[in-house]
Amino acid sequence: MNFTSDTAKPKKKVASERHPLSVAFGEYLKEVRIERNKSQQELAFDASIDRTYVSLLERGLASPTLLLLMALSKPLGLPTSELVAGFEVHLSKQRTRKQPVKRRANEASLEANGERKQGSRRSPLR
Repeated sequence: MNFTSDTAKPKKKVASERHPLSVAFGEYLKEVRIERNKSQQELAFDASIDRTYVSLLERGLASPTLLLLMALSKPLGLPTSELVAGFEVHLSKQRTRKQPVKRRANEASLEANGERKQGSRRSPLR
C-alpha cells in the first residue's frame, strides 16, 4: 500500500529566523557547559530535561523559561543570577557584530506607499 498525503512538512528554522537573544543565550550556554566538562546528555539529565532540548537551546532554536534557567543553573554550579549576568555580557559582545535581521513590513506603511497587493494577507519581507 502506498499512502500519500497532501500536507507539507513544517519548515525548519534557518539561521535568519532565529531570535538574536536565543542565539546569544545558546552560545553562552554551550561555552559554560564545555567549561564545566559536561556533555549535553549529562546537563540534560541533571536538569531533568531532554537532551534534544539542550541542543535546541544551544542552537538558538528554543528560548528558555525562568524555571528552565533555574534548572540549568544548578548542574552548572552557578546561581541563576550569574547565568543571566554572564549571558548579558555575551549578548553585548554579539551585538557589536551588527548582523542584518529580516523584518516583516508593517501593513500600514505598505498601504501608505501603495505597495500592498489587494487580497494579500501576509506582509512581505523587506
